[in-house]
Amino acid sequence: QAPPAGACYQLQVIERVDARFEGREMRQFATAGEVRVLPLSGRPQPPGGVSFSLALGSADKVTAVRENGTLLQSAGGGSYKVKLPPSLGAPASLLKYSAVQSWRPIPLKIVPEWRSGADGTARLQLLVAPHPGLKGGLQNVSLVVSAAGATGLASSEPAAEWLGSTQQLRWREAALRPRPPSQPYRFVAVFSGVLSAPPTVQVSFSCDGDNPTGLRATPGADANPSVAAAVQRRFVAGQYSVACDGPAA
Repeated sequence: QAPPAGACYQLQVIERVDARFEGREMRQFATAGEVRVLPLSGRPQPPGGVSFSLALGSADKVTAVRENGTLLQSAGGGSYKVKLPPSLGAPASLLKYSAVQSWRPIPLKIVPEWRSGADGTARLQLLVAPHPGLKGGLQNVSLVVSAAGATGLASSEPAAEWLGSTQQLRWREAALRPRPPSQPYRFVAVFSGVLSAPPTVQVSFSCDGDNPTGLRATPGADANPSVAAAVQRRFVAGQYSVACDGPAA
C-alpha cells in the first residue's frame, strides 16, 4: 500500500530471527527488532522537522528496549514523543529490542535426513514447513546446502542450482505458504561422491506484513499528514542454519 500523498515518513517495525538447529533439535534461537522511521524518497520534508506521539502495543513478548534518546523520549505507559530533525536523509532507528527468551515461534521448520548409498551417492531430504500462523507465508526463500566431498549433483527435486566451486546447491522459492502438517514441502537432492561431513543448510527468507513478537507501533493523530498512518511490519532470517545428524540407517 502506497503512503498517502502528503506523507514524507514511513514507520517500520523490522525484526530478525537467528536460529541454529541440529537435526530436529533447536540449539539457539533469538529474535531482535527495531522501530524505525524511513524518509520517503522524493517527498519534501517540513523545514522545521516533525514532532509526533507514538504508542507501542502488544509488547508482552518484548524485552531489553533501548531507546534512541536523540529522536525519542518516553512519556510512560508505552507512549513516546518523537522529534525528527529537518532533512532526515536515511532510515533512523527510534528504538531497538529483543524478544523474551521463552517466545520461540519457528518461522520455518526444517526436518533433514540424509543417507549414503552403496553406489557412491548421498541422498538428502528436507521436509520444510512455514509456521501455520503466517497466513501470507514466507517470501524470497533460499536453502543453501553445503555438501563437502560431493563431486556433483546427480538429481534434485525441485530443480536446484549446483555451485561446484563451493560444493553447494541452492534452492530458491519465491514464496512458501503454510500447508497442513501432513503436507510439508519436500526438497530432495542426490549427490555424486562420498560426503566427508553431514550436510548443513543455510536458510534465508523474508516476510512482509508480520513480525514474530507481535509488537505494534501506532503514530498519534498529531503525526498526520507527515507520517503515514499505516506502519510496515517485516521480518527476515539472520543467521539461520540446520545441521544434519549422522546418516540415517
